Amino acid sequence: DGQIARQEFGAGATPTLNNVDSNGQRRADGTYMYELRVVPQIDEATRNTLRAASESDRAAVVEHLRQSGALPPEQVQSGAFMIAHDAFMLPASEPMPTATAAHAPQTGSSSSSAVPQDVVQPDDLIVQGSACIGFDCVDGESFGFDTVRLKENNTRLKFDDTSTSTGFPANDWQLTANDSASGGVNKFSIDDVTGNKTPFTVIAGAPTNSLYVDSIGRIGLGTSTPGLNMHINNGNTPAIRFEQNNGGGFPAQTWDVGANEANFFVRDLTNGSLLPFRIRPGAPTSSIDIAANGNVGIGTASPQEKLHVNGNVQIEGRLVELSDVNAKRDFTAVDGGQVLNQLRTMPVSTWSYRTDAAGVRHMGPMAQDFYAAFGLGDDNRHIAALDANGVTLAAVKELDRQLQERDAQISTLKQQNADLEARLAKLEQAVANLTEK
Repeated sequence: DGQIARQEFGAGATPTLNNVDSNGQRRADGTYMYELRVVPQIDEATRNTLRAASESDRAAVVEHLRQSGALPPEQVQSGAFMIAHDAFMLPASEPMPTATAAHAPQTGSSSSSAVPQDVVQPDDLIVQGSACIGFDCVDGESFGFDTVRLKENNTRLKFDDTSTSTGFPANDWQLTANDSASGGVNKFSIDDVTGNKTPFTVIAGAPTNSLYVDSIGRIGLGTSTPGLNMHINNGNTPAIRFEQNNGGGFPAQTWDVGANEANFFVRDLTNGSLLPFRIRPGAPTSSIDIAANGNVGIGTASPQEKLHVNGNVQIEGRLVELSDVNAKRDFTAVDGGQVLNQLRTMPVSTWSYRTDAAGVRHMGPMAQDFYAAFGLGDDNRHIAALDANGVTLAAVKELDRQLQERDAQISTLKQQNADLEARLAKLEQAVANLTEK
């Protein structure tokens, strides 16, 4: 039912499969397909070579390691088995039909044990009708619209290329209909006989238009009217899977890319089916827009900075800005008094953005006034938080300097006042003494 069970076995272990799934349920009766991948072990030096390969050199490095024998090729075997009445049913070979009296061609002899003879036609053979080939063809075969029919319990059409001259291709191919063993798969395959591989298989029951190529080369998966180069049509979450097995020496990792009525998503299947990337239906144009220079826009198609957000930003955490001395240049001392004087004349008001909801208010200067006063930032339409903080700190430092200066003056005046009070007290005492005399 489209479910896939996966198991891994370490080196030296015997691959096994029991009749209970990962949820402890007995597997249902039916035909099951399997794929067995034997992944070669590699030494640490080869593994380090693979780790060090850049993305652009990755394929070339793998190919070189394969040719040198350091990275043996992965071996793949696939097939089918049946489960019936809670038991595994291994494929049992079906005997090839023999030329019995019912099948045997007549040789002109009345003997029922006559041996059929091959018919050799040393010239072109033209059949102005239909042809049936196989042990189960009968006299008076009803062909319908069939031009050539293969008819027996094992139907194969083999292309045996007998080329022997150097440089001429000689690979043998075969069209295979169905497995030839009990419990096997009802399928149609293209077999690479020479390479002992089966690169293409269609299982019986595959829905109409499972694979469809239209007249201009567009590929439909589940549709006969592909709208683009690749068109996937499915009633529930059409998706594609990118599975990197560890046969190439790299760690195994599987990603899914799919879409449905809820979202377009990227799923990290290997790490618990996490969904690190999702787009909800109805998301506006340029919700995320990456410009040719690498700038990323959120809500804008023309980002002016590495990250350009057109709208409000809510941070559930910290906003950290770079202020490393090693990342800066052209240092100039700040005149705190001048900063304070400019702040005295710069208007500060409360206001609302035109996109704000009713009742939302903010406080601060206009970017035009801020830029005119201090000349900070890229333009007169934006205020960087770091610049606003810098102006505030410079003003606070100037106020602190002025307060300390005034505190020193006040301290001096207090001391002077205390001295005067002490002298006045002495004078008053002297006057009092003279009065008494």
